[in-house]
Amino acid sequence: MIALLDLFVATATLAIGGCGVVSLLSQRRLSWWEHCALAWFFGTSLVSLSLWIGGLFLRGTALQCTVTGICVLIGVIGLRRLRASGSKQREASGTRFEFVLVMLFAVELIAMFWASFQDTLGWDGLVVWEIKARYAFLNGGVIPSAFFSDASRSFANPHYPLLLPLTETWFYLWLGDSNQFWIKLIFPIWCGAAMSILLVAGEELSGERIVGWVVALLFPLAPCLHNKPGGFQVGYADAPLGAMYVAAGFYLLRFIRDGSRDAMVLFITLAALLPWMKPEGIVLWSTISLCGAVALRIKGRPWASVAASFLPGLTLIVLWQIFLACVHESSAKDFVFPTFGILSRNIHRVGGILDHTIRELTALRHWGIFWLLVGLAMCGIVVPWRRPRAAVLMWLFLVPFVCYCASYLVSALDYVWHMDTSLRRHFVQLVPTAWLLVALAIARRKPTEEQN
Repeated sequence: MIALLDLFVATATLAIGGCGVVSLLSQRRLSWWEHCALAWFFGTSLVSLSLWIGGLFLRGTALQCTVTGICVLIGVIGLRRLRASGSKQREASGTRFEFVLVMLFAVELIAMFWASFQDTLGWDGLVVWEIKARYAFLNGGVIPSAFFSDASRSFANPHYPLLLPLTETWFYLWLGDSNQFWIKLIFPIWCGAAMSILLVAGEELSGERIVGWVVALLFPLAPCLHNKPGGFQVGYADAPLGAMYVAAGFYLLRFIRDGSRDAMVLFITLAALLPWMKPEGIVLWSTISLCGAVALRIKGRPWASVAASFLPGLTLIVLWQIFLACVHESSAKDFVFPTFGILSRNIHRVGGILDHTIRELTALRHWGIFWLLVGLAMCGIVVPWRRPRAAVLMWLFLVPFVCYCASYLVSALDYVWHMDTSLRRHFVQLVPTAWLLVALAIARRKPTEEQN
């Protein structure tokens, strides 16, 4: 019972801070679905960044109290701003049928919690993320600098960013114990956040509420998201990264549609946080930032604003690299810098990469018919009246897809083994965005809306 109370307090402080950030970034009230999802995204980011930066000066109870104070302070400021705005909550009128759909949403989420508690943390969940959280908990909320420079710890990828491990540390600090059982509670929340964003995004892209419900409820049914490495239930970062990426993409699409300041700020902020989740986040950040830069110019924003849109993400990337240099991070690199000589020497890998990619996409035990649906959706949206929205979504999906596959040309490891252990998890990061392609494909034609 005490553990549940501690978990509630840890979640509540995180959510309060996240809600405050949402209210500060958005001048109008969002739907409850959006607000809850964004509160989790920004809450975990706020707590992890506060622990990292605050850990440079404090530790133990002082650090925990400081981060708690930051969350509460930002939450209070955000609440006051929300009340002062006087805007109304954006909600669709409820029906009995929608009540049934909400119940299905709850059942799927409960099933994800159940699946998480049935499984143990996976390899990456243990030796890449949880091990850092455990070290930080035992050291007063701060990962010892010796951990980053210890060559014997290179298997734990010390150069990976800290959003997930420091979020776990936050719960450990409140629990007073590094309990791997209770920490699995946080991962289904990421699933719920992804489903919430897909519900809103699917409805907005298609113009039909039922389409949003379809993609939201079908999302967790892809086998790799609940019973294979990389899913929510085993403590990997790939599915949470995909959830944040689709949220950033959705607000970019909203900005392209109506040019709102809120949508612009939200997509820039969410995109900037992607590299804080995992190294692959740099690829996703680059993809969406380049697309966003084009959108900003089309909307008539000055070049200074376009350049400034890259600044938050670039700042976080640079600060993390400076930190790693200061702690003398030493770990084996999975990839080498791509030069013409290396690419020409490894060009023979192309055939193997294509073969492995096709076999992965058609592996029914991993994906079911998911990629078949995505392929049909991509064919369905390549028609003139859907090209504006489709072009953005195709960019957000295909660019990282191609980059992930091409990265094995510069793999420093046995590239076949490397693909066996990581390609599937890379694709997990793109699953939520792929569902938006499906939503757009089944939308009815609305020429007037498309021209706006």
